[in-house]
Amino acid sequence: MSLSPIHPQARRAPHTLFLVWHDIVQSDKLVWFDTTVAEFVAQLTALEKAKARPVDLPRVERWLTTGQKPLPERSVVLCFDDNTQGIFDFAFPELQKRGWPFVVSAHTAFVGVRTGKAHADWAELKAMAQGGATIASQTHSHPPDLRAFSDAKLAKEFTLSRASMAKHLGSPLRYVTYPSGKWDSRVAQAAQTAGYTLGLTEDFGLAEKSPHCLGINRYSTHRRWAEALRAVGRMKLPQQDPLQLRKQNTYNQGE
Repeated sequence: MSLSPIHPQARRAPHTLFLVWHDIVQSDKLVWFDTTVAEFVAQLTALEKAKARPVDLPRVERWLTTGQKPLPERSVVLCFDDNTQGIFDFAFPELQKRGWPFVVSAHTAFVGVRTGKAHADWAELKAMAQGGATIASQTHSHPPDLRAFSDAKLAKEFTLSRASMAKHLGSPLRYVTYPSGKWDSRVAQAAQTAGYTLGLTEDFGLAEKSPHCLGINRYSTHRRWAEALRAVGRMKLPQQDPLQLRKQNTYNQGE
């Protein structure tokens, strides 16, 4: 089975950036890839000034797979990996204030569980889904490197997570994030076989320039924030009615 391609029409018009954060913390960082609330608010303000257009993931999937209903210029997808408590406590309220859609990736073995950090529980994931989030799988146990797994273990990681999400959230998920950004074509094939239609990486670049739909590029806000912001600023703005532009920035107008 071949991996689902990016539609040629989308490839001809690359202008969509995925941005990824991890935990949002009040002040003290536990790891280098934490983002403080003050830093996060400053980044959202910078995106506003750059006239970025946050869009929801299902809408992006339709564009990438069918080439239909092109996204506005300066489209961005705001992603948060690891389902840490700070995403719910601090990022979610800031995004709700702006009416911006976002993506939360969760490893299902640790939903509501404290490891080195606390993780949002199923009720909080549901609340975020109702408030503009698309929930994505980050496998079941967040292994350090999926590439080291046998085919059988890969299949189990993907199917267990999808089944757990279906049980707790009401439907199986179509999107998966590869833990620590470690993946290859065999991992992507296993994800597609398990039923996922988009795979999110930590390889940087515009989404439409991704190798295929199971290997979507994302910019790390920890390593490539300035580069991503410059890329947003270089994109042309479409000539549209101002009221329509405001509607496009709210998650409930994503379709």
